[in-house]
Amino acid sequence: MLKLHEISKSFGGVHALEDVSFELKRGEILGLIGPNGAGKTTLFNVISGIIPADRGRVELEGKDISRFAPHLIARMGIFRTFQNLAIFDEMSVLENLMVGSHLMGNAGILAALLKTPAERKEEAAIRARALALLKDIGLNDFANQPARSLPFGRLRILELGRAVGANPVILLLDEPAAGLNQRESEELTDFLAKLRQKQITMIIIEHDMSLVMELSDRVVVLDQGRKIAEGAPREVQQNKAVLTAYLGEEDWVKTLRKPHA
Repeated sequence: MLKLHEISKSFGGVHALEDVSFELKRGEILGLIGPNGAGKTTLFNVISGIIPADRGRVELEGKDISRFAPHLIARMGIFRTFQNLAIFDEMSVLENLMVGSHLMGNAGILAALLKTPAERKEEAAIRARALALLKDIGLNDFANQPARSLPFGRLRILELGRAVGANPVILLLDEPAAGLNQRESEELTDFLAKLRQKQITMIIIEHDMSLVMELSDRVVVLDQGRKIAEGAPREVQQNKAVLTAYLGEEDWVKTLRKPHA
């Protein structure tokens, strides 16, 4: 489905990525882990078109998208979230969800200004879809409240819901559990598990190893821009190169060594 072929990227002589290759299968959840500075977010930026790779290529369903602009890649169904929340604070919760669906709409600015029948029909469909999605993500009671009124954990869910509203083929999730407490992290894990049931393909960058090991079908490990391991969660947990990469990060090593189903 998604193939990365020897992706390399440097910044001022610093090698952020070196010959990174792996494949993502349809319906799969892939965990992307590694110490700080390993190149994880840079890889997301390359996949989503924010920055071009120096070498290598990204393929979606066999098509080279390496030089596509971010909005074209989004149109093809690859959506991402960021470490920092990107919510429209003054909009309502419902309106934030509708923003995601608008990306896939066909009505242009002129049609919106003139309120043509086609535009009104499309807007009604987007609103109906957003209302249904509100129930799915458990925010139905907050539909008309400004997004800024939600606690941080629910804002994370709202951001993910907005991405889901755009009918993604692939979701790139950059530290979705960042800043969440244990209860919120458990709610997030449950929500992502529901997305798996919808056959939404995902790559997850995450420092919460329990979340990664519970959800991931496979795990890819980066260290200093290179891929040092790839495999099932249990295989990665026992990989000496991975444990060495995390030396000095005792909490991570303990979690990596925990048995997971």
